[in-house]
Amino acid sequence: MSQYVVGGLKIEESRSRRGKHIAKSVAYIYSRTKGFIPVDRASEYVVSREPDKPTYVKGSAWKLYIRLNHGEYVVYGWFVRNFLGKVKGFISVYNYRGELLYRAKYYDGVLRKSIGDPIYAWLIRLFIEKTRLPIKKMRLGDEKI
Repeated sequence: MSQYVVGGLKIEESRSRRGKHIAKSVAYIYSRTKGFIPVDRASEYVVSREPDKPTYVKGSAWKLYIRLNHGEYVVYGWFVRNFLGKVKGFISVYNYRGELLYRAKYYDGVLRKSIGDPIYAWLIRLFIEKTRLPIKKMRLGDEKI
């Protein structure tokens, strides 16, 4: 079975000087045998972990390179909260070769399709369950008409 390295996922937790803006990102790996697991608990998948520059001054960031087998996916979410308390960001789904399959944009409780085939929206829904992201409305493109 062939293995591929998916690279450049920036995992961070940082805040601005005065603490009014916060950036946070998280990644999960989906495997048919092991299920939906966070990257920080999946050390057997991580090839290397390099320090990276965070979005804001306070905090830390890491660039991860992950080795995946055929049929496995990475679901990556990146979010920013501003001084008004509004949260915006995106959730992306990558396949085992590192190709972007699907992306959903998140803004203040509304999640909508941005790029890709809606057949991968079920991975976004699993991500929302695991992270308990507050959702008011979802338009991922896989809803029945």
